[in-house]
Amino acid sequence: MGSVRGLRSYSPLAILPVLALLAGCGAAATPAPTTAPSAPAPSKIAFVIKPLDNTYFGAMGKGADAAAQKLGVTVTTVAAKTLTDNAGQASQVASLIVSGEYGCYIVNPVSPTNLLQPLADVTAKGQPIINIDLPIDLTAAKSANVTVTSYLGSDNVATGAAAGEQMAKILPAGSKVALIGGLAADPGSLARMKGFSDAVSGKLVVTQTVAADADRLKAQQAATQIMNGTPDIKGFFTVSGDMSLGISQAIASAGKQGSVVVIGIDGTEPQLKEVQSGVQPAAVEQFPYLMGWQGVEACVAAMKGKTIPANVPTPVLVVTKDTAADALAVYPAPPASFNYTDVLADLIK
Repeated sequence: MGSVRGLRSYSPLAILPVLALLAGCGAAATPAPTTAPSAPAPSKIAFVIKPLDNTYFGAMGKGADAAAQKLGVTVTTVAAKTLTDNAGQASQVASLIVSGEYGCYIVNPVSPTNLLQPLADVTAKGQPIINIDLPIDLTAAKSANVTVTSYLGSDNVATGAAAGEQMAKILPAGSKVALIGGLAADPGSLARMKGFSDAVSGKLVVTQTVAADADRLKAQQAATQIMNGTPDIKGFFTVSGDMSLGISQAIASAGKQGSVVVIGIDGTEPQLKEVQSGVQPAAVEQFPYLMGWQGVEACVAAMKGKTIPANVPTPVLVVTKDTAADALAVYPAPPASFNYTDVLADLIK
């Protein structure tokens, strides 16, 4: 982590028009539409991301690399060492700025505010900032003189709701379920749990909500404790794919496969394999690959002086056993049967 990666070769994304399931915007607030200025002499793109050994963020990196290869641009990626590496990630951004090589910045911050100090220098230079996945706190950004050109990400509330609706189809009415979130104060995690809770209200009973720090082992331990304390629990919702794997292991260790289910967000490859085999009944695939891909598209368009939408929603898809093979065949890209609207691609044609 933290080192500069070169470009890698991945197959460009295939887009075929079929049925779309498009999520709404995921930002905590809506920035004003911004017309990004033409790029200065530097034309490279900087991509600042969370740990790449996490399968979700690794898929973002693959999407950015594939888009860069297709569009003929250079993307330099740096990654935080951990999910709480606030200072380290900010230091990486500062180093990129000092180099003077980059004309656009794609940022997936560790927290909503940890990159504001270095990004103020980016705004001062009139360079575009493309925020993906975790939204920057726009109120704090305004106070720090940071202008976010565009936010790209799925609507976390809607994503959680999709999982809740699927869970309500699987379990009998009145069944008890528990929610296992990521970091206790993470706004994305909280929004996903809210969406799930709202969707199952009056259908299922949420017995408890715990934070497992987006850690697979902690999620496994939390699920074990919940099943011991609530023997009639029937389902778990979790906000990440890695944690869903820990929970499914806890269910298996308790001998409750088939009687207790787990549905998680992300749709990582190991998670989709468990869906395909029937270990997990469903997963909500978020397509972080597209966030990386479209982040590069947004930078290319912005550096050409195009007007970028303030919010660009990325799609989600509920994957079940019947559709898991198609999802896995092209992972981490979306399956060919899944259509979505890419307004950024239209801007740079």
